[in-house]
Amino acid sequence: MDHPHAPPQAPGAVAPASRGARYWRLRSLTRLDLSTFSIARREVVWMWTVVSIAAVALVAVGWPVTASGYNTHPVAAMALTIVHCAAAIMAVRWAWAGLGASVPAALGLMIVTAGAAPEWPWPWPVTVLLTHCLTVFVLALRHSWYWAASLWLAGAMLTVLAPALIVGDADASAGANGVVLVSLSGGIALVGVLVRLWILSVVRMEQAERLSAAEAGRRRELEERNRIARELHDVVAHSMSVITVQASTARYRQPGLDDAIQQEFEEIAASSRRALGEMRGLLGLLRGQDTAPTAPMPGLSDIAELVRATRASGAEITYVGTEAVVPDAVGLTGFRVVQEALSNALRHAPGSAIAVTVTEGGHDLRVRITNTAPARSEETTPGAQLGLAGIRERAAALGGTVTSHPTPDGGFEISATLPVGEDEHPRLA
Repeated sequence: MDHPHAPPQAPGAVAPASRGARYWRLRSLTRLDLSTFSIARREVVWMWTVVSIAAVALVAVGWPVTASGYNTHPVAAMALTIVHCAAAIMAVRWAWAGLGASVPAALGLMIVTAGAAPEWPWPWPVTVLLTHCLTVFVLALRHSWYWAASLWLAGAMLTVLAPALIVGDADASAGANGVVLVSLSGGIALVGVLVRLWILSVVRMEQAERLSAAEAGRRRELEERNRIARELHDVVAHSMSVITVQASTARYRQPGLDDAIQQEFEEIAASSRRALGEMRGLLGLLRGQDTAPTAPMPGLSDIAELVRATRASGAEITYVGTEAVVPDAVGLTGFRVVQEALSNALRHAPGSAIAVTVTEGGHDLRVRITNTAPARSEETTPGAQLGLAGIRERAAALGGTVTSHPTPDGGFEISATLPVGEDEHPRLA
């Protein structure tokens, strides 16, 4: 609980703005689940970097080699080389785009380089062969195996069919060149598939380790909650049970008590029984038991009984209530605000006059509790500085506000404004 004359707590720091937009952009770029980005994300970043560098290098080498060595028009050589190398970059994200660009570009390069001197490799020039293998490797590493297999098969078909369709006959050098392409691209595809399987196994292992750590954390949390429940039971529940029994049996143990004193003991017994019931419910929740008490939570209709029970302690309390029908969450929050304010007034302003007002106007429920300056100078019971913070959090969850401040006459005031309209607190839905 908070000292009622202490200044209101400073509002919490505003959470940093959400970075969800950047995360979604990263997901659309990498096609990976961000919960497993430690290994997989590094693989993707390196893939983009290495493939881009390799593609640029192949363009820088392949364009002049194709244009000068194979006597090809520079514009045609440049266009086809750029498309063929860009296919490897596109394959990192889109398998169909990489496959769709690589095959026509390779065929176009075979056509424009068909008239080269016999000493130049054909139908697969060295730079074209390397670019084709790079695209196969990217498809095998980033996508399902059948994409790499499709491009490898397309390359094999081009090796067999292109010489017959373009020059009408294929010599031994063309056959040897095709064998190199088929064997090299097949081996690279196999390596890419194996590396992909290794990366997936590492990612799954990381997921399992992360899940195991989360389960261990939940287990430690449950153990801590059970320990707290045991401590509460040992320290509080037993003492409350003793108070209940002592107050209930006072009339029998102390014969001759007048009616007023007997009534006082009955009020003490009733209050301790209520507190003991709430304590049992709290212990059940802490232990995570499905059999925790499910009695209705208090609401606005219970404030009058709360005020009556508090008057039994000798406090002078005036109460003006309302019979308005409000959502259960709003009624519970209003009850807790009054409960906390009365508790603070009794603890820190003994002998003061307390006024409780609960009104409903428009779309808001207004709860106001004021107390005068303490009538007696007594040592106050220190609090944990959590009471006002707790009711502020309750109110904020409903979209409401709580203010607390000293009054000019030396007293204290706590006011809460809680929205009751359905559209005012959608977070409860």
